[in-house]
Amino acid sequence: MKKFILSLFLLTVFSGICFSQSKKFEGYDNMPWGTTLEEFKKQNPSAYDKTKADNIIRNEKLYYKDGNSVTRVYRFFDNKLCWGRTVYEDPSEATCDAIIEKLKEEYGPLYDFNEGKDKDNEYFILSWYPSTNLTVMFELQQIYNAYGRVSSTLLFITYQNDKIMADIKNYEKQQKKKNLEL
Repeated sequence: MKKFILSLFLLTVFSGICFSQSKKFEGYDNMPWGTTLEEFKKQNPSAYDKTKADNIIRNEKLYYKDGNSVTRVYRFFDNKLCWGRTVYEDPSEATCDAIIEKLKEEYGPLYDFNEGKDKDNEYFILSWYPSTNLTVMFELQQIYNAYGRVSSTLLFITYQNDKIMADIKNYEKQQKKKNLEL
């Protein structure tokens, strides 16, 4: 009987670990991944279309919505939300620090750090992977003018569904294959 109870206990604990899911919201701006473009437009009448030709090739649409201190960018693949970005222009150092602190509180310790520099800009990317359907990235870009001085700073907080982003790449590859000459 003790073995049966121990086995049942271990099975319960093991299944709880295996089947537990992230409690983090998987989406952007209170909209879950897969929200349709039509639903989005109903909820966000002030959003405007900024879709470019290269987005159309990937079966994507981009919508922007201006706020008081940020611009929000919504990316739709096959008319379903798959990616969102909050953009700050020329944020203060205190704003950057506060955002990083808030991201750590929300998503835990930093998972990845990347940085790079060229003659036109310098960037820092911090990444969190709270679940298999959510990646959160903090990206700070300092853009240099012709004299080598910082002319502007952009801060991006990007939320994306990596599975759908892989589908977008595959879709684009399939479209490119149609026009290849061998």
